[in-house]
Amino acid sequence: MNTIATYYAQPYLKSLEAKVLAITEEGVVLDRTICYPEGGGQSGDRGSIGGCPLLDTIKDEQKHIFHKVQEPTFSVGDTVSIDLDWEHRYHYMQMHTAQHIASGILFSRFGIGTVSVHQGEKALTIETDTANIDETLCYQLEDAVNKAVVEAHPVSYEVHTQKEAEALPLRRTIKVKGDGIRLVVIEGIDTIACGGLHTENTREVGLFQYTAQEKIRGHVRLVFSVGQKALEDIRENRSVVMKLSALFSAPKENLAAVAEVALRQAVLDKSLLQRKGQRLAEVMLEALVTKAEKIEGIPVVLWKVIDDLDFKQIAQVFALYPDLALCAAKEEEGRLLWLVGLSGKASSLFDFPKERAALLTSFQGKGGGRPPLWQGMGMGEAADFLDSFRRLLE
Repeated sequence: MNTIATYYAQPYLKSLEAKVLAITEEGVVLDRTICYPEGGGQSGDRGSIGGCPLLDTIKDEQKHIFHKVQEPTFSVGDTVSIDLDWEHRYHYMQMHTAQHIASGILFSRFGIGTVSVHQGEKALTIETDTANIDETLCYQLEDAVNKAVVEAHPVSYEVHTQKEAEALPLRRTIKVKGDGIRLVVIEGIDTIACGGLHTENTREVGLFQYTAQEKIRGHVRLVFSVGQKALEDIRENRSVVMKLSALFSAPKENLAAVAEVALRQAVLDKSLLQRKGQRLAEVMLEALVTKAEKIEGIPVVLWKVIDDLDFKQIAQVFALYPDLALCAAKEEEGRLLWLVGLSGKASSLFDFPKERAALLTSFQGKGGGRPPLWQGMGMGEAADFLDSFRRLLE
């Protein structure tokens, strides 16, 4: 079931007629294909085969190519049309070419090696062999790559024996063994062993943009966007800046400073609201305790929370009372939030861990905690939950 791979010889071919050799659990096997299988950090091709959706293309350890076709309607022996999702394919060709340019410049100009790469739907990532990279260098790299793009360097291929390839001054050791080593050559920029697909010229990359960096395994991983995705990122960022400028009534050059002032004020406002909420919870619980029914001299508070209080505030004020039975319930966004507190002597009134199932079952309730406080959520009316709690005390 060997498949002739035509994607190396004709990487720009968008459709092809092929014969179906087999349909297996792994996928559809064809006598020839233009579909690149996933590998080397590059996604497998998508599109359609025989009018059926092609979800992915993969290769097994024996280098058999399988086409992941959704519910194929064709049979073994049929001749079918392969039609690529060209936007998807070309995006990865652009990214792969951009990655070679970037890794080549990182190595030749900055002495930084590439450990691994990944081309995703939106972003290209390059894991370097360096623990720290200043952002100034990242923007220098961005400029250098875009310069190489507009200089229109040809991209070509060479095939060498293992011995010949290893004798060349490559920036990275060759990962495969045996003769027939395929080298990708970007004239004046980079030469590296690679089995992926690339554009014929660097100018086809279009645009290269540095977007972020992150730490991984003690290394810096750089994140980039390429081609149309880079342009979309720029436009999206511009739209966000324009909206924020309008929201804060500030020009973009002052936007960061204005946003920092607004953030500091928001933190102060939040702190003030929390203190006021805490005080409100204290006053309300004090009033409820004052008029609460007492069982064996212990106040039992049933609190239907309708104010803008959260259960964290209620739990904090509950802790102020040495002997108190408290059941609080609140309806919020279609859910029932509940809290049960049994402090001091109140624990003798009600063995909540033992009776919890009886209380929560009818409310589809769940939650947890430990003495003297438990809380969770469920479904139903707050008043019904409070009534159920009160009946368990009888």
